[in-house]
Amino acid sequence: MNAHKISVKLFATTNDVPEAAFIPVFHRWIQGQAVADHLLIDVTDYAHVPSGPGTVLVSHEANLYSDRTAGRLGLLYSRKQPFPGSFRDRARQAVSATLTLAAMLESDPEFAGKLQFRTDEILIRIHDRLLAPNTPETFAAVQPDLQAIASDLYAGTIPQLIHTPSSVELFGVTIKSDVNPGVSGLLERMSAIAAV
Repeated sequence: MNAHKISVKLFATTNDVPEAAFIPVFHRWIQGQAVADHLLIDVTDYAHVPSGPGTVLVSHEANLYSDRTAGRLGLLYSRKQPFPGSFRDRARQAVSATLTLAAMLESDPEFAGKLQFRTDEILIRIHDRLLAPNTPETFAAVQPDLQAIASDLYAGTIPQLIHTPSSVELFGVTIKSDVNPGVSGLLERMSAIAAV
């Protein structure tokens, strides 16, 4: 699989976080260039769009959204620029970046005690209808890589990979687990794997 436009979404435990709260946080991140390996550029507010992208932090490498698609608030990381390596390497980078950014949001004073992310469900999408049509064949092609990442994240359990073919929706796979180790727990697992 050659696609590099990979997005990852972590879902919040509540939808009650006001959209306006993300704007000063994202602006602060730009001022401090707070996201490693990303050139942060601008913030765009789409709060007026129902069940839409929310607030967007634009960087050269990826966009970060306080996404509210389907009425579910979450953190969506969407890679725009290629990341070196195999599809597994690119998907792993997108998952790691999403977890890192989620940890930054959870620990930000603006969201203290107000914003937490579930880690028993992770949505991974490929934004390339030509290279990755939403078909069983695409799922078969990426399943070994996504299964390996899921097994690394949820060691000792058997996470599910859920895919629904569609001629309308982008290709996507939901990783579901019976455990919810928290953002810091998953980051520790990813760091341990990277160190091996």
